[in-house]
Amino acid sequence: MVINASPSLDRIALKIGMVRSIQTEIKRVIFARMDPGEDVFEVIEAVAKEHGVRSGQMSLIGAVSKAKLGYFHIEDGEYRNFTIDEDVEVVSCIGDISTHEGDLVVHAHMIVADEAGKCYGGHLMAGCQVSVTIELVIIETEIELIRKRDDVTGLNLLHID
Repeated sequence: MVINASPSLDRIALKIGMVRSIQTEIKRVIFARMDPGEDVFEVIEAVAKEHGVRSGQMSLIGAVSKAKLGYFHIEDGEYRNFTIDEDVEVVSCIGDISTHEGDLVVHAHMIVADEAGKCYGGHLMAGCQVSVTIELVIIETEIELIRKRDDVTGLNLLHID
């Protein structure tokens, strides 16, 4: 059975029963704290590189004075960015760490809330600036997660056989 996800996704078919998965063990857990003014995305990359992390899952909470987020525009095949230029609480940020052609890739989505509770979410982009603190947790995996270019979407997706 083939299901088209939406009219704008008519070139991407989802096949029921074709989910690919892998299993791995936790290698170690790394905790880090970010300071005011630091770039969230850059610090995640720096912490992963400092500890030699090539694959894993990450999450963080805290607050930012500026949130730079993005979304993938399917028709144009590119990320579009937007900025929330005020103090906001990071209510959730999760993602993974993998490699593409040997380079480290941080792929994360963040949701932030303003003082009225209005939420904004999207792909974590460089430019999110820590206001008070960010607490980061990286769960490193035993196997290396690798990304490969997907011809249908043009994105570097997790390669799972």
